[in-house]
Amino acid sequence: MNFFDLALGFMQLADGEDPTGGLNTLAEEIFKYAAIILVPVMIIVAAGGIFYSIYLGVNLARADSADKRTEAKARMINAIIGFVCIFVLVLLMWLFCKYAPDIFGWVTYPTD
Repeated sequence: MNFFDLALGFMQLADGEDPTGGLNTLAEEIFKYAAIILVPVMIIVAAGGIFYSIYLGVNLARADSADKRTEAKARMINAIIGFVCIFVLVLLMWLFCKYAPDIFGWVTYPTD
């Protein structure tokens, strides 16, 4: 499937020849490539979260005063919560992209 096949599908959709061909093909291609791209994104987000948490842990260990310690602890808690939320959202997006064509495959468009 390349760009020209997708463009031909959209032209057929505009002409009324095949109301489902171009749109379903485009959606399947987008979901397929998005599912492929989201796996490395999950790895990068997890690695970034680990390294940033280690950095914040070192800052917590090196804190001299109680104020710096509480500030470093709050930063670490906020960072961990943020990375968990981002990881869960990317995981849900990956699952949606992987299974959306199967879930929404029953949807058909009426023909004239």
